[in-house]
Order: sequence, then structure tokens, then C-alpha cells
Amino acid sequence: MTRPHSTRRRHILALAAGSVIQTLAPAVRAQARGYPDRPVRIVSVASPGSGIDDYTRLLAKFLGEKLGQGVVVENRPGANMIIASDYVAKAAPDGYTLLLTASSSMSANPFLFRQLPYHPEKDFVPVARLSTLPIALVVPAASPFRTVADLVNAARANPGKLNGASSSTGYRLMAAAFTQAAGIRTTDVPYKATASLLTDLMGGSVDFTMVEFGAVLALIRSNKLRALAMLSPKRLPQLPDVPTLAEAGMRNGTLVESVSRINWSGLFAPAGTPAPIVERLGRLALEFVNSPAAAAHYASRGSLANPGSGPELGKAVLADQQVWKTLIAAAGVQPE
Repeated sequence: MTRPHSTRRRHILALAAGSVIQTLAPAVRAQARGYPDRPVRIVSVASPGSGIDDYTRLLAKFLGEKLGQGVVVENRPGANMIIASDYVAKAAPDGYTLLLTASSSMSANPFLFRQLPYHPEKDFVPVARLSTLPIALVVPAASPFRTVADLVNAARANPGKLNGASSSTGYRLMAAAFTQAAGIRTTDVPYKATASLLTDLMGGSVDFTMVEFGAVLALIRSNKLRALAMLSPKRLPQLPDVPTLAEAGMRNGTLVESVSRINWSGLFAPAGTPAPIVERLGRLALEFVNSPAAAAHYASRGSLANPGSGPELGKAVLADQQVWKTLIAAAGVQPE
């Protein structure tokens, strides 16, 4: 039986909550109407000069022109994108600090780190998905491997003898998806930086790598590296003769196809950022994705437009977490 005083208490609390919401709503609307009245920061997870950082700066310029206010980029690279992500997670939720990051910071890191200082769903609100960052399977220009089949056959004939280089846990996991789909065993050679990895790859010290396409596009075009396949949903216009991994025969289950969709870039704001501000930024970000400046970046850097609303980006984070979780478990990677 419900006690009268309990019912009255719940009623009073409900009225109080409604009163607070009604009191705050005009303030939120006023804040959104006056936004922005000072410069906005986009925190980049990457170092200056990288593909994703260049993209961030193009977005900042576009937003600045549309908002009529300065938009600056602040680089906070390192620690698997944790430094930048944690910084924005703890920033004031007022629309003046944003995060442009890659998918693994939201979808892979929860399974790679036991003490992740931020929560992807609780600490952020997704603003917009921007692009897909295709991954290339590449070998030295002087390599005897001209196709994926050549590489796979050599690895099967010499288990563990071929060296696959990786510059991050994410790329290591993607390489693991490839080797599992192919039914081969190779030896991983970890590097701390992509630049040193590519130097050794061009010199023939390692046999192959999987790396962001934008980092090797110029090297492929100058015949210093050879692309065997792309880990992407479709062939890329920059190299139309290079097949996707699925086209190259890697159809062992759905893992490779799933992985081809999980390497994206997206814009996030701290949780609690007023919805009108998030929605406005989201609309402008998607307008940028289809702009001439973005199209030129896609052509030169090897990325693909992949526009998605904030809710769509939120769904992608959750769906991709399951793919990364599967990859991490299959590769036997233990969280740090």
C-alpha cells in the first residue's frame, strides 16, 4: 500500500524538478542564441602536419567563416588519443571546446585500457561523423609480392617468417584481422612511429604493413611502396586498380568487412553541451564534409567523405565497440 506522505514527497520532487527545468530552459536557449561570443577550440588527437590534423584545420577554417568567430586548433597527441579525449571530456560543456578524433579513441580504447580516464558514452555527445580513413596493405616497391595472393602463399609456405610492421595497437589489430582471414601466421614488428616504420619498409627490413592510406599515398605514387589491397568499403578513386581486401579474396567471415568500416573521424563535444549548439555545429560540420575544401583533402590525403549525424555517430561508436572487442579478443591483446 502506498503511504500518503510518500506520494506527496514524490509529487513535490516532481514539481521541483519541473521547476528547475523550466528555470534552466530559457538560460540554455539564450546561451545557444548568443553562441559563439568568443573563439572556439577544436582539440586534435594528432600531431601537426598529419592527415587528420590537416582535416581538423580545414574544418576549423570552415566553421570560423560560418560562425563569424575564430575557431582554433589545439594539438594534444599521444597515448592512443587518450590525452586529447580526456582533456575534452573534462572541459566545460558550453560548445567552446570540441574534439576531432578517430574511431579507436571511442570504440577500441575501452577494451585496451583498464583505467581509461573517460567514458565514451557518458562523457561526450556526438556531433557529426566526418570521414572514413581507409587502411592500405603495402609492401616495398622491390617486393616479390604483387598481389595479396602472393603474400598469403608465401606466408603459408613459411609460417612466422614474414615480418608485418605496425605503429599502433589499432593497426596491429587490423593486421591480425587480415592474417586470421587469410589463415596465415606472420611475425609482428612494432614501431613507435609511422615515419620510422615506413623508412624500414621502403628499405626492405620488413615485408608488409597496414597503415592509414593517406600516410603512404605519395610513396605509392612515387613507386617507393606498392599497395596490394585496401581495407575499405570500396575501391578508392586515387588508386582504382587496387582491390579491397574483400575483392582480393579475404571473405573468411565478416570480420574483414566489419573492420573496413570502423576507421572513421568524428566531431564530439563534452556531455551536457546544450542541444541547440550541438545541432548547429552538426549541421555545419556536415555542410563542410560536402564542401570543395573537404573534397580536395579527400583527393590528396586518400580519405573518403562519410557524413553522419550526431545520433548516427553515436550508434556507430556502440556498433564499432563490438568489432574492436572481437578483434582484441581474437588477437589475444590484454588491456593495459
